[in-house]
Amino acid sequence: MSGTTLLNIVETIENLDQLQERILSITNIATISNVAEGILEDLDQNEREFLSMWGRAGDTSTEILNFTLPNQDNIRYIVREAYVETSRRKSNMFNENGELLPKEQRTIIETVQTVFFELNARVYAILYTASTTSLNKVKKLFGDYLKELDMDEGIQITDYKIDPDLFYWLFYRYEVHNGLLEARFEVDSIAGFIGNIADETHTITGNSDVVPSLLVTKAFVSKNHPFKSLDVLLKYQNYKLNFIFNDSSECYIRSSCSIPNLRIDKRIAAALIIYAFIIQRLYTLFNDDEIWGVENTKTDFSKEIGKQVIKEIADFHGITLDDLLD
Repeated sequence: MSGTTLLNIVETIENLDQLQERILSITNIATISNVAEGILEDLDQNEREFLSMWGRAGDTSTEILNFTLPNQDNIRYIVREAYVETSRRKSNMFNENGELLPKEQRTIIETVQTVFFELNARVYAILYTASTTSLNKVKKLFGDYLKELDMDEGIQITDYKIDPDLFYWLFYRYEVHNGLLEARFEVDSIAGFIGNIADETHTITGNSDVVPSLLVTKAFVSKNHPFKSLDVLLKYQNYKLNFIFNDSSECYIRSSCSIPNLRIDKRIAAALIIYAFIIQRLYTLFNDDEIWGVENTKTDFSKEIGKQVIKEIADFHGITLDDLLD
């Protein structure tokens, strides 16, 4: 399962041409630390410096490319690889005799494929990693052009800060409307997570036929528990997109995604579709759902789910109303 993270680039960069000029030209050079001045003076420049730069991602073209989204809109994107050299800890820089190791033995090299795309006069970066350590290293290659969002900042789809209520709305559509979002767009399966990182210890399954798993999901929904992540299989026309996304702009894309007429790398295509179209479309439908927008809809839905939980547990254990009143 491929983990990705989306970063927001400042509004002053409106297209990929500006991106190439201002960001993809950035190179950082850091000098080795924790080394005595005498040793440093004896090192060649290449041995004492660590390089960070944007390079070519494998055999992928370095040109600005076009991609057609499921709604037939065309977007432009460009692929690069972030190359970052950093030093190992001081304890791992020297051999048993206290001599400085050759550079290749004391250097950590991070390479992260990155896809930049244009949308609504903005540019976004999809980094193929969810590692905080890797992200912090690569962010240095963005200079001052990253838009950092405060936790208290208002949620806006243009900034890809996912509204937790969207998760509840999707579960509501799945339960009440058989997963139908609009014509030829549906939730085929759904699972909820109570943490940002989707692992087995945080999983609450919503599409399981196993009674305990289903009851746990419904119990959390009935209490308006703040889900932070969703694992969904969405079907849009002939597309099948299976992925986990959370409120930290992270997306874990499963290899089971099905994309018709695929002519580019599947990981790139799936990420572009999810970030540039699917999440956007979900938000539009979420905001336009007049029934969900009615004040009592979410409360009534949670209450109904709660009744289902109580009834299923009571039926399972043969509990009657009199038993509850004892």
